[in-house]
Amino acid sequence: MEIDIKSTKERTIIDFQKSGYIDLCVLGRYKYNKAEKKLEEHVHEGMIEICYYEKGSQLFVVNNKKYLVKGGDIFIHFPGEIHSSGGAPEGKGSMYWLIIKTTYNNPKTGDLTCANVSSLLRELIDLNIRHFHAGNEAKKILEAIFQNEASKENKTIKNIRTELLLQTFLLQLFDIVVKRKEKIVDQRLHSVLDYISTNLTEDISITMLAKETNLSESRFKNWFKTNTGFTPADYIQRQRVFKAIEIIQEQPDISLATLAYSLNFSTTQYFSTVMKKYTGKTPTQIKAKGTSS
Repeated sequence: MEIDIKSTKERTIIDFQKSGYIDLCVLGRYKYNKAEKKLEEHVHEGMIEICYYEKGSQLFVVNNKKYLVKGGDIFIHFPGEIHSSGGAPEGKGSMYWLIIKTTYNNPKTGDLTCANVSSLLRELIDLNIRHFHAGNEAKKILEAIFQNEASKENKTIKNIRTELLLQTFLLQLFDIVVKRKEKIVDQRLHSVLDYISTNLTEDISITMLAKETNLSESRFKNWFKTNTGFTPADYIQRQRVFKAIEIIQEQPDISLATLAYSLNFSTTQYFSTVMKKYTGKTPTQIKAKGTSS
């Protein structure tokens, strides 16, 4: 599908290619007072499309998954993704869209590229969050680009202003996505750690934990270690040891066999080995110390 570069009464489109850019394609804006025709299924190979929905709501379908985008939201179509409006019309409202090439031929003499945009796009693609709220600041930057492009300033100064505004826009999106990613990680990690702490007496399956976080087992293990400093198995064993010490302090007369089996250790010998590994003392030594005190 070719990129639409034709402006109409309802649609205003900046064609950056006319200014000599080989990475920047278009920045468009539509303001519809009524529902328009549906967005047909299409794909932008080697390009990213960033949409900012100002007013109203719009259905997007990407790789057969539906998303409802509302006012103030950013929605990103990553390179090579099949997307459409899923048979729904483009609704009454206002939307901005920015299309930038992520792959292009080596620049020739006279070709322009927008400084730092390639690096910022790589970061956004790696973060892999397509739908999030950006608020009114995004609109202000995009409107500033339209105003700048319509100005009578000389071409060089105009290009510099546009590039700075685009960098600011992408940096703003990057900051929002990073914060959201951190929040998602915090929520998922808290959920996993809470599950472990309340199920130390059960057989805790790494496969099950991975499934709960929507990660493969290998990716879950890497993710968990990155965020806790421990492998899942190591963390679980540590928590069982700390729980055992807590129980010994609360119930000094408990038998070590009962304690070991209650915390899902296969044998008292294995329990003793694990305890000594993490504390330098056996359960018997810890129990004796607690009794003597």
